[in-house]
Amino acid sequence: MDQLHRLQVITEIIGEFRTAILLDNEPEQMGRMVLEVIQEVGDPPLADSVLNAYMKLANRESAVSYLDEAIKRLHDQIDVLLTSGRPQTDSIKH
Repeated sequence: MDQLHRLQVITEIIGEFRTAILLDNEPEQMGRMVLEVIQEVGDPPLADSVLNAYMKLANRESAVSYLDEAIKRLHDQIDVLLTSGRPQTDSIKH
């Protein structure tokens, strides 16, 4: 899987967690699954944002804010790849 596709999938996963929070659709369960996946990605700041969101589930606004931060980080990384014009296949850039 190239780097661009990987970032897009990770963004979608985090977006699903965000939606679960907003719709109050089992956000604890979704959060545990998403956190597990994101911790394997190897991007500590991204994992911290998702962990903070999970820990703030009682305050939806705060939790969503952390996920918005994570999604922005991923969008920035995607923009860099698109600007460079060549998808990379190595690990996520920090």
